[in-house]
Amino acid sequence: MSRIAKNVRVITSATALASAVLMGCHSEHHGTPAAALPSIAVQTTVARAEAPVLGVAAVGTVRAQERVEIAPTVMGKITELHCAIGDHVKAGDLIARLSVQELAARLAQARESLANATLELDRANKLKNSAAIPGAEYDTVLSRHRIAQAAQAEAVTMAGYAVVRAPISGVVTAKTSNTGDMAMPGQPVCVIEDPSTFRFEATIPETLIRYVQPAATLEVKIDMLDVAVTATVAEIAPTTDTASRTVLVKLRMPADPRLRVGAFGRVMVPSTAVATVTVPTRALVRHGQLVSVFVVSEGKARLRLVRTGRTIAAAPTGGADRIEINAGVQPSDVIVVDHVDTLVDGQPVTTTAVQQ
Repeated sequence: MSRIAKNVRVITSATALASAVLMGCHSEHHGTPAAALPSIAVQTTVARAEAPVLGVAAVGTVRAQERVEIAPTVMGKITELHCAIGDHVKAGDLIARLSVQELAARLAQARESLANATLELDRANKLKNSAAIPGAEYDTVLSRHRIAQAAQAEAVTMAGYAVVRAPISGVVTAKTSNTGDMAMPGQPVCVIEDPSTFRFEATIPETLIRYVQPAATLEVKIDMLDVAVTATVAEIAPTTDTASRTVLVKLRMPADPRLRVGAFGRVMVPSTAVATVTVPTRALVRHGQLVSVFVVSEGKARLRLVRTGRTIAAAPTGGADRIEINAGVQPSDVIVVDHVDTLVDGQPVTTTAVQQ
């Protein structure tokens, strides 16, 4: 035999030996091979094909139709503050009083200037009646009096900024300052909302906004209420949010004493009919961001990645919560609904069908 043939045989034997050692190490590291896994009894159900969905639910929040942030227009120390969360106030009620020394001094100066100008005008009128004052000089006195009047009106207006009043009737829903704090122009001291009128603000995906028209009526389901209500589209934002790719839509809600500002809800946006497949929520297997289900095929549980959609709550008469599967499962696939946390991909199973 040639030396080359001997070398080939040695290399082949070494390769085979290394492969055997690697296979042994691999098997020893990962435990029992899949073929040797014991069979386990599981419950299964069939993936259900649901009726076509004629709309898509978009989440939103109940807001007061009138909401005002009460803020002063001048800087000053708060000497009085008449607002607390939950207080009912009327339009014109005193909310806060500020101490602004500069405005008080300006008002006092303006009043004194007007008093002097008034005396001067009175003397000028007496001199004018006796023709003892030139017309030009009288006009100058009269002009100074008018300027003093305007200065006092300005000072009174500025001093009025130290008093903050409620512009609308409503309920105080937020308070951000206390007596003794330094109020700043534009910085709210409290928030007043009118609880008699509500609106529902929802962010609609830009792909569905074409189905929403002004003055259209949509069904809104508020979690804190027992029934859905019909709301009217009042405003549609002309722009799309670049981060979420959604459009803000505001709907006018009917009056309901049970509603509260901040309540969570969903609005059903009409769209094209889409058939869906659902499985019980307890069939899901989650590993971080990945979601899977076990599908029974040829007597074994096979792990299959899926893409989920909205959750469908169980009916009041009974049943289990279900979740839409947008990809990964077909109708009539047999889905494992128990032992999903302990099953291994490829493990033999014996099945018992249950209704879910």
